[in-house]
Amino acid sequence: MDLKAKTFWEMEKESISYLHKNENWWTKWAVLATTINKLEASENELDASFKVQDASNPGGQVASKNKLIDAFYHRTYRLGRKLLLFAKVTGNQALINDVSFNESSLHKLNEKEALIKCHSVLQLANKYLDNTADYGITADELKTLASDLSTLETMQPSIGMITNDRKSAARSVKVLIKEGSFILDMLDDGLEGIIEDDNFLEGWFAIRKIKGRPVYHKVNPPTLVN
Repeated sequence: MDLKAKTFWEMEKESISYLHKNENWWTKWAVLATTINKLEASENELDASFKVQDASNPGGQVASKNKLIDAFYHRTYRLGRKLLLFAKVTGNQALINDVSFNESSLHKLNEKEALIKCHSVLQLANKYLDNTADYGITADELKTLASDLSTLETMQPSIGMITNDRKSAARSVKVLIKEGSFILDMLDDGLEGIIEDDNFLEGWFAIRKIKGRPVYHKVNPPTLVN
């Protein structure tokens, strides 16, 4: 969550806590009790939205995927080098054309195009597998690369869905903060208008920190004179 949203949420929670610690001042007023219940419901929804945001943070998954992609491109490139050597030794010009690429060229392609290129290299390696054992190409190597390719191809949609969930949660947070602010404004007016206790109001507005409101100071009880 961003700092502004976090600051609001902390203030909202502190406001609710303060109200519960001082229930004796407002429970008899139905309009205040109803408004405070709305505030609590809104805060609960905001809490849930923040949890969705945290759970949907794609940062770690993206970093993990990028690391896998880098390793996969490198291994596919090395496979291509083996095939290129085989093609040059055997004079297979078509194969030379197909596997003549630099590792950096894979990174310059968009992800979908790069994975298609890697898939093509794997297909060629499988096609010439029986003739390339002396070039260091093995069935196990190709099986591992094929498995990794399948994993990478399925990771992209899931990360996209997570990102969308996070964006939806972000929109929800903005809506709930606006709603919470409106409810708190109503309570500012209601509490200040109905509650006739400066100590209570001083504590409330110390949490709310609203500019332009009267400054309430705690009132010390009068000294009794015998």
